[in-house]
Amino acid sequence: MAQEDLLTADLLPGNVRDAADPARLPLLITAASLALAGYVGYPLHRRAGVVESVASPGGRYFWLRSGGVREVTRVQVCGVEVPTSGYALESALMGRVLSRGEAWPFTGRYSRGVSPTPQVVEDTGELLVTYDAGWVTPGQKDLDAALVVDLPGDLQLAAQMVVGALVHGDGAEEAVSESIGGTSLTRATDEDGQLPAVPARARRLVARYRRPRQGGV
Repeated sequence: MAQEDLLTADLLPGNVRDAADPARLPLLITAASLALAGYVGYPLHRRAGVVESVASPGGRYFWLRSGGVREVTRVQVCGVEVPTSGYALESALMGRVLSRGEAWPFTGRYSRGVSPTPQVVEDTGELLVTYDAGWVTPGQKDLDAALVVDLPGDLQLAAQMVVGALVHGDGAEEAVSESIGGTSLTRATDEDGQLPAVPARARRLVARYRRPRQGGV
């Protein structure tokens, strides 16, 4: 098992488990788990002491790249630690951190001239955040029996769907129409014209966990 695994084989529906090659099943579970984390936009397994350099637009909030944040343990601005009373994790799911005092500094490029103004947000290393994020997965539990799985059920169910799609080659719910001879086939494609790794039903289940892409931020 890998720590990223959102399932163990015994958590799969019987029709999926029985249809899979036992030797390939662990690989399929890991691949499905990584595909789901990739779609959501951040690792889902429990991680402690993550250190992240944040690109900040200034203002009262900044957003961590990870969702599912459990606790912010340290914030440093230009090497100076901010007291814990000076900020709050306002949205654990979206990784949004509120300043309780002065606005967070803008990090990036300024216009030239007598009165420079912020122009392009960049990660300059001025704002460093240490935090814990993610959930204990069945894979982590398998590696350390002392852990207690707290991965939300909708994420586990979505992972089951992804494994099922990999095992059965099932993408029929994803739909665009294609004619083959006298037969009309309905299926869906992603941006590259391929069947998506994460079926539509699974994507709907995990929509609330997904972090929107923020361009270069």
